[in-house]
Amino acid sequence: MVNSISTIKKIKNGLFLILFVIIGVFSVYSIEDEFSIAKGTTTHNQGDVFVMYAGSLVNIFEDIIGPAFQNESGYTYVGEGKGSVQVSNLIRDGFRTPDVFVSAGTIPIMRLMNTSPPLVDWLLEFDSAEMVISYSPNSPYFNDLEKARKGETPWYNVISQDGFKFGRTDPELDPKGYYTVITSKLADIYFNDPSIKERILGEDRNPKQIFPEETLKSLLELGQFDAVASYKHEAVVRGLPYITLPDEINLGDPTFSEFYKRANYTLESDQRVIYGEPVFFSITIPQTVKNLDGAISFVNFILSKDSSELLESQGLNRINVTSEGVANKIPLSIKP
Repeated sequence: MVNSISTIKKIKNGLFLILFVIIGVFSVYSIEDEFSIAKGTTTHNQGDVFVMYAGSLVNIFEDIIGPAFQNESGYTYVGEGKGSVQVSNLIRDGFRTPDVFVSAGTIPIMRLMNTSPPLVDWLLEFDSAEMVISYSPNSPYFNDLEKARKGETPWYNVISQDGFKFGRTDPELDPKGYYTVITSKLADIYFNDPSIKERILGEDRNPKQIFPEETLKSLLELGQFDAVASYKHEAVVRGLPYITLPDEINLGDPTFSEFYKRANYTLESDQRVIYGEPVFFSITIPQTVKNLDGAISFVNFILSKDSSELLESQGLNRINVTSEGVANKIPLSIKP
């Protein structure tokens, strides 16, 4: 009888111990969950809108567009900027799954339309940019660059001098990279001098000149380059002096679209021939979207009057919104 009572007590004690452990574990996880929520570190935040965009827009999107979108919409903006061709590759290969993709030019998005099955159905062109030469105020060639800016000496003679350090992005990863090559080829034609492109760039992928889109302007500001190929809005945002190029070669004037086509670049990756064209920024919602409502909200914000004014203040030019691709796949709630 004594042994039976002792056994029952041991069972009860064991049950109480198990119950105590379960309650303790539950409490710890509850506290951790509350702590995560308080810090905003939950892994499935339905309010996040993940936007991948052309690296040339990094300052504009992170400092201006992202915060303005958050304030207006209530969604949490999460941005990542890289060369647009690189973004296209990351989406295609499954390494990134953004809700929205903003590209320099249409080619990177069109590449995703041509996958099987398509990863993108449509795009909207909403702004334009132009190519310029941004330069460092601390460059030993500053006086020559200033003369070029004022039109007192040919810009291509300045940046092709021995010892001049010129930077640009990789044409295989970034549209600005192949637009730089195309602009220099157009300069050969426009100035009737077939040596310009060779003198200022050398080979299309000259390793001495090519650096990642995300670091190029910082390296210029740190004095690693005397000048870089950039868009006008990048120079405006960072307060850099820049040389304006003729409309016939700067890829910023649709009036000269036919002339722009006289130069091209062939992508090594897929042998696609890219012809000169006006640089239009384009936006889409890829099939990788996880927050469709948030993505639509971001697209509508980019197309809005408020966003237009913000972008124009940073050196971009608003154009009439046009679409490419399958128009009836554009969500009806998007208001171009």
